[in-house]
Amino acid sequence: MSPLKIKPGKKPARLKPANAYPARDPRLEDTSTYPFPLSSGLHPTASEGESAFPMLAQSTEAPARMGEAFRPLDLDHFLATLEMQDEPITEPVRVAFPDNSGGSVQTPTHNNDIIPPPLPRSYGRVWEKGYPVAAEKPGMVDMLRPMLEPSLLTKETASWVLPAVLRGYQMEAVNALMAHDAFLLAEDPGTGKSVAACVALASKIQSGMVRRALFVSSSSGLRSAAQTLSQWAPGLLVTAVRESSDQRALDWEMPAHIYLVDYATLETDIEREILPESLWAFDLILLDEIPITSLRFQDFPGALGRLSASIRWALAGALPKETEDWISLFTFLTPDQVSGTAGITLPELRKRFSPYILRRSKSEMGKELPARTRQEIWVELNAAHRKVYDEALAEARFTLSQLGNALTPSHVDASVDRIKQAINFERAKLDGAKIRALVDLMEQICASGSKAVVFTHFREEGLDRLQPVLEPYGVLRLDKETLEEKRLKILDAFRSQAHWHVLLIEVGARTGDEPLVEASYIIHVDHSWNPGVRLRAELRLHPAIFRAVSIHVYELWVADTIEERIYQLLLERGLLPAAIPEDTSPVEIEEKITKEEWLHRVLEIPVGETPQRVPAAPTTGTGVLPGTSVLRQKLSELSPDTLMAAVETFIKALGYPEVEPLDDPDEDGGYLLAWRQSEGVVERILVRCIRGGNNVGISKGRALLKAMETRRDCVGAYLVTTSDFTASLKTFADESGGELALVSGTELYRHLHILGQF
Repeated sequence: MSPLKIKPGKKPARLKPANAYPARDPRLEDTSTYPFPLSSGLHPTASEGESAFPMLAQSTEAPARMGEAFRPLDLDHFLATLEMQDEPITEPVRVAFPDNSGGSVQTPTHNNDIIPPPLPRSYGRVWEKGYPVAAEKPGMVDMLRPMLEPSLLTKETASWVLPAVLRGYQMEAVNALMAHDAFLLAEDPGTGKSVAACVALASKIQSGMVRRALFVSSSSGLRSAAQTLSQWAPGLLVTAVRESSDQRALDWEMPAHIYLVDYATLETDIEREILPESLWAFDLILLDEIPITSLRFQDFPGALGRLSASIRWALAGALPKETEDWISLFTFLTPDQVSGTAGITLPELRKRFSPYILRRSKSEMGKELPARTRQEIWVELNAAHRKVYDEALAEARFTLSQLGNALTPSHVDASVDRIKQAINFERAKLDGAKIRALVDLMEQICASGSKAVVFTHFREEGLDRLQPVLEPYGVLRLDKETLEEKRLKILDAFRSQAHWHVLLIEVGARTGDEPLVEASYIIHVDHSWNPGVRLRAELRLHPAIFRAVSIHVYELWVADTIEERIYQLLLERGLLPAAIPEDTSPVEIEEKITKEEWLHRVLEIPVGETPQRVPAAPTTGTGVLPGTSVLRQKLSELSPDTLMAAVETFIKALGYPEVEPLDDPDEDGGYLLAWRQSEGVVERILVRCIRGGNNVGISKGRALLKAMETRRDCVGAYLVTTSDFTASLKTFADESGGELALVSGTELYRHLHILGQF
């Protein structure tokens, strides 16, 4: 289903987010064998006023790492001897450690740190396309291994085991999770809460309090969760249960410490008994990055509520904002505490559940956050989108192979751009692997009250198609042709008005001389292969000499495409953005990939033969839902009362819980008044629904704005129709300063479909 949401103009909607498949490291290896500590590794009992975990004392001083001169008893050698294995133990290797917020720091600081050798194959999992896969059925020693390894919660041993030192606020988060059987850790995106949760989870298993855990992620976070567990929960056996696996039942039966699965796959496996009822009992369930503002639309916890666990943790980017979301979440976390919540107010809910919550924003973490971190999010194409990509790649290979000696770098650049555009979106839909990942990110960023800049290199296949996707979050747009006066107004509105959460920018567009400190997130949907181009665009927004806020940069990449091959080339040459100075000029890098490498390593054009040309498939319909004409017909068949009830549901989904009809609906439509209260201020909007088969013209838009101004109590108006709008009305709405939002019949039907109304 397309993630295209409601087009509300200036107010973000809280709707069900889409799915994608982020972050993975294509070179990821298991590094989870560690020597015994000097100390016993037992958890001492804290005296009054002290931390129960010495490693978690509030100190940011990094403990000294073990050097090469001292090597205590090798646990790998000991366990290998028990099982009479002949696999040799290799020497320690030097690696670049990750940043402890889940990404990589702009300037790596641990490149020369030493870690012990990788885990022998039989003790864990091998990696297949970014996920842990069982090498063979683990034995008793494998399952007991975490209890024999150094504790993650002692200052002395954590420095040997973990890839980096936890920050102070992460230490507090680990302490809070360890102390509660039910807990919500709600911190802004990009702060490393998943890292803290993985350390706490591993410590529970090390202590023997947890033997079997379930880690549930969105499909967009599955790869990232797998990588985080491998780095921050070393020595644990993780089984990733994926939708694409043809042996999911066997995956669930495979002994493991942690079962990693996405929400949709878990629900399917429970409903279809792929996960049998005999395996529904877990010691701990961890829910990662839950869509906190849309739980009520998902019938949460749904099938997840059938599982049993004595410890239940959840991670989110913010606290719920609606009563229904609070109740939905804590029905799972603390089912014994939700009785008697009928009619309870939001402040009462906050008070009731406050003992189970830790909420912190990036501003509260202050200087503990690095100035800039980067995170690569890897997504996968579905079958339909893969076909579109394959056709674009085949056409590029054929075209370039025909040029012979006339081939120039410009020809290659143009072909690569066309392939990237095919990667961005599925054919004839505002959907795609990257789009779903983008929507997931914006759901978390918007819920936290933060702002983001979204970069794209393309106009029609970038700005024009991304803008409606991002409308639910309040989006403003800048392109290279934006006039100076309008550009200044857009930037001023983004800086000063809270409801604009997204600034969509075409790379190369002017953004002024003042830093854009209001946006603490940057997302590259598509990007030039040249990292200098990305860094230059970022520096224009946040110059190095003015770093008032911590910036988290996301890059969206598609696995098993030319993007992954480009990434591999950059990785080999040390040219990824995190590995080069941020003031690097694009000119310094532009010749680093040769024409031959573009042809044979990136595009994989065979030498000495003409590639096969694949004809493009004809465009039909919208793919996920019926064609536009069918959607309009379905809406036109609704009775006036049913149509207005559907529009009322739609408006409530925008975040306006109170809706009142202003007249009796007729065959032409009707009026609604909707409002909500925020911090003691009542915000009202006027809604006009027009029923008909013809496109609505500019006169209807002007009349609605005049009616709104006459009332004097509304901040904006929504014009909803069962058909569509003329070009002049769309332009009029764009120039209304956010006062008029348009919702076509196609969009109305799609989102009512998402809400379960059709």
